[in-house]
Amino acid sequence: MSENYNSRTERRKKMQEQQKSSSNKKENKKPRKGFWKKFLYTCLTLGLVMILFGVGAFFWIIKDAPKFDETLLKDPLSSKVYASDGKTIIAEVGREKRDEITIKQIPDVLKNAVLATEDARFYQHHGIDVKRTLVAIWTNITSGTSQGGSTITQQVVKNSFLSIEKTKTRKVQEWYLAIQLERRFSKDQILEMYFNKNLYGNDVYGVAKAAERFYGLGPDELNKLTLEQAALLAGIPQSPNNYMPTVESNLPVAKKRRDMVLYYMNRHGYISKAEMEKAQSTPIEKTLNIQQPPAKKYQAFVDTAITEVQEKTGANIFEDGLEIYTTIDPEIQQVTENVLSTNDYISFPNNDKLQTAVVITDTQTGAIKAIGGGRNYQTGSFNYATKIKRHPGSTIKPILDYGPAIEKFNWSTGHLIKDEKYQYSNGTPIRNANKSYAGTKTIRDHLAWSRNIPALKTYQEVGADYATDFANSLGFPITDTQKANESNAIGAIDAASPLIMAGAYGAFGNGGYYAEPYTVSKIIYPDGTEKDLASTKKKVMEDSTAFLITDMLRTVVDSGTGTMANVRNLDLAGKTGTTSFDPSAIKKYGLPNNATRDAWFVGYTPQYTGAAWTGYTQTTTSDDFLGSNSANFSKLAFKAIMSQVATSTENFEQPSSVGKLGKEYYVKGGEKPQAPKADKPTNLQAKYDEASDSIQLSWNFASESGSDTTFDVSYTVDGNTTNLTSTSDRQAVLQSPEKGKTYVFTVVANSGGTKSNPASASLTVEAKQEAPGSPSNLQANYDKNSNSIVINWSNNNANTQNTQFTVTYSVNGSTQTLTTTSESGATLSNPVPGQTYVITVTASNDTGTSAPASTSVTVDSAEGGNVNGTDTGNGNGNNGNGNGG
Repeated sequence: MSENYNSRTERRKKMQEQQKSSSNKKENKKPRKGFWKKFLYTCLTLGLVMILFGVGAFFWIIKDAPKFDETLLKDPLSSKVYASDGKTIIAEVGREKRDEITIKQIPDVLKNAVLATEDARFYQHHGIDVKRTLVAIWTNITSGTSQGGSTITQQVVKNSFLSIEKTKTRKVQEWYLAIQLERRFSKDQILEMYFNKNLYGNDVYGVAKAAERFYGLGPDELNKLTLEQAALLAGIPQSPNNYMPTVESNLPVAKKRRDMVLYYMNRHGYISKAEMEKAQSTPIEKTLNIQQPPAKKYQAFVDTAITEVQEKTGANIFEDGLEIYTTIDPEIQQVTENVLSTNDYISFPNNDKLQTAVVITDTQTGAIKAIGGGRNYQTGSFNYATKIKRHPGSTIKPILDYGPAIEKFNWSTGHLIKDEKYQYSNGTPIRNANKSYAGTKTIRDHLAWSRNIPALKTYQEVGADYATDFANSLGFPITDTQKANESNAIGAIDAASPLIMAGAYGAFGNGGYYAEPYTVSKIIYPDGTEKDLASTKKKVMEDSTAFLITDMLRTVVDSGTGTMANVRNLDLAGKTGTTSFDPSAIKKYGLPNNATRDAWFVGYTPQYTGAAWTGYTQTTTSDDFLGSNSANFSKLAFKAIMSQVATSTENFEQPSSVGKLGKEYYVKGGEKPQAPKADKPTNLQAKYDEASDSIQLSWNFASESGSDTTFDVSYTVDGNTTNLTSTSDRQAVLQSPEKGKTYVFTVVANSGGTKSNPASASLTVEAKQEAPGSPSNLQANYDKNSNSIVINWSNNNANTQNTQFTVTYSVNGSTQTLTTTSESGATLSNPVPGQTYVITVTASNDTGTSAPASTSVTVDSAEGGNVNGTDTGNGNGNNGNGNGG
C-alpha cells in the first residue's frame, strides 16, 4: 500500500513539475508575442515618420526651387565679359541671334539619334524615367561613380532654370520642375526646346547653328543631314568643348562619341547593324564642312575665358546672364594680335601651317594679360597657346634640371660640370646641338649656351623623382610613367604649351611662388552672388633658388643664345629652346638633318612673363620644318611684344639668403663658387704724346667685379722690366721715354684675389728729325803717289738720322758732283796737274740741307810740289799753304 502511495506521490509530483514547466513555457511565449507586436508598431511609426519627413523635406527643397518662368525656356540671358579695369566690356556672349527652329524642321534621323542616346522612353514617362533613375541611383551607391539618369525634360529644366552643379537638392528640384514642364507643354514642344537650347561648343548654340557651322546646312536644309552627321550632333551636347569638331584635336574622341550614338540607335531598333557599321567606318572628317564665323575682337582670350568659367563653375555663360571679370589688358592683347597676324614685325611665310602662339602673364599674380592663340586666330580655331602639347626643348632645363639642383643641393651659379662625351643610363649617346664639348664650365655658362650633356648630368644627380616633383609644383605635367624617360632632362616630352611655360617661369620671377595662370578673376550671377576664380600663390621653392635661376637666365639674353630677344632697359631673364625631328620623320619627309620642329622663347621681367612657341601644325611635306630664319620667330615675337608693353624698369632684387663672389651668386650656407680668375683687360693701347713727351696707356675692362679691381702696369725696354704703377683707373702715363727705344707694356687685372692673364702692347718712340749741321774740319790734300785728292770732314750730326753728304768740286769755272755718301770722306782721282780745285760738302736729310763747307787744293805741276787746301768753313775757309820743292 505504501508502494502505491509512493507511486501516487511520485506521479503527483511529476505532474506538478510538468504543469509548472508548461506554465513557464506559456509565460515565456507571452513576452515574445509582445515583442513582435511592438516591433511592428515601431516600424509603422518610423515609416510614417520617414514618409512625413520625406514629404516635408521634398516641400522644403522645392520651396527654394526657381520660379517656373516660361520666358527662360526660349530667351536665354547673355553674359558680359569685362577687361581687367572692371569697366570696359570686351565681349557680350550669347547676345547673337540664334536660329530657332520648330520640331517639324527636325528630321527623324536626328530625333531618333537623340532619343536613342538621351531618353529612349521619352514619349512614355511624365518627365521622370523612374526605372532609369533607380538604376542610376543604385549604380552610384554600389560603384561610387556618378551615373546620369536625366530625361530630355530634365535636361531642358536644368539648362533653363538650374545651375549645372550636381547636388541632391538640385536633383529634387529638377524632378519637380520636370513634372511642371510636362504638365504645361507637349512632348514635341519639349523636344523642340531641347534642340534649340543645347550648347554645341564655344558660341555654337542650338542645333540649327551647329548644323550651319559644322556642315554648312541652313535651318531649312536639316533634312539633308546624313546618319553620320545626325549621330555626331546628338552626341556633342554631353561635352561640347571635347566633341566640337572644329577643333582638330577633338576629332578622335568626337568619332568615338558619334560611334556610341550609332550603337545606341542600333540597340533601340532605329537602324540595322549593317547601317551602324557602315556609318561607324566613315571618317568623321569626310562628313564635315566647317564654316568659319566672322572674326571677333580678342577672340583667343575670350574663348579661353569661356572655357575657364565652364570648367570651374559649370555655368552656361551663353544663357546664364553672368558678369565675367577677366584679367585681359586690351592694349597688350591688341599688340599681341598685331604681331602674330601682320608682317609688320615678323616676315611670316605665306603658309598657314606655320603657327606662332604667345601667352603674356603678370609675373606677380599669374593673371593672363594677353593670349595669341595663333596666326590669324578666329572663333573656334585651335588655340595653340593653351592646347598644344609639344616638346619644350631646352626651356625645360631651369624647370627640371638646374632649378631642382639648386633647391636640393644649394649649388651656386658657379658650380662646375664637365661637358664631355657622355651617354644616357641605357647606353644611348647624347650630344650637344653643336656636336662639340666645352669641357669644365660653370652651370651659368652651360645654361647660357644650352648644352645638353651638363643638363643630363644634373638631372641624374638630382634624381627623376625629385626633379619631377619640382616640375609638377610649377604646373609642368609629367606623369609617373613619363618620368622614367631620361631625355625629359633636355625637353623630349610632349607636354608643353605657352600657357604652361609662362606659369612655370613666372614662379622664378616671383620669388619662388607659383600661381596657376588664369583669365577670370571673378563672376557675378544675376542674383548678385559673386564667385572668386583668381588663382592663389603657393610657395614652391626658396627665394634663393628663384633668384639664382633668374640671374643665370639674365646671362642667356645678355650674351648667350637669347640675345635676339633682349629688350633694352628691361631686367630680363629668359631661355631659348628648340627641338629636332626624329630620324624616321627626317627620312619619311626628306627633311634636312638639322631641321627644327619647335622653337621656344620664354622670358620674364618683374612685371610680365611671356612664352612664345613657333612650329608647324603638322609635317606632311619636305617644306614643313623651321629653318635658320623661322626658328627665330619666337624670340622676335617676344621682343616685339615686350618692347611695346613692358612699362616697368624695376629690377629683380637679390634676397638676403643669397651672397655674391665675383660675378657668381650662391646660397648662404651652401656651396660657394670658386674665386673666379679675373677677366683679361682688353683693347690695350699705347700712344706717344709729343707735346707732353709721354706715352699714354689706356685699356678696357668688362668684368662685373667693379671698383675692387686694380691693374698692375709694367714696361720692358732693352730686356729690363720696370713696374710703372698699380691703379684702379683704366689708364697710365710714362713720362720722358728714351727716343729710339722700343717699349713693351703689360697690364694685369687683380680682382677677388686672383690675377688675369696679361694684356700687352708695344711702342717705339722715334727721335725728332732736325736739319743737319754743316760738316766741319773739311780738308783736301793732293796725294802724288796715288795721283788723287783725298777729302775728309767731321760729321756734326750724330743725333740726326739718315744724313747724306754731297761732295762737289769746281775747276776752271766748271762745277761737278763728285759723290753722295753717308761716310765722312771722299777721293777725287786723276786731277789735272797745275789746276786748283775748289771742294764743297753739304749735309742733308728728310728735314733739309745744311750750309756748304768749302776748301781748295792745287794739284802739283810736272815741275813743282803740291799745294794743300784747308777748310774754309761756311764758304769762308782759310787759304792753303803751299810747299815748294
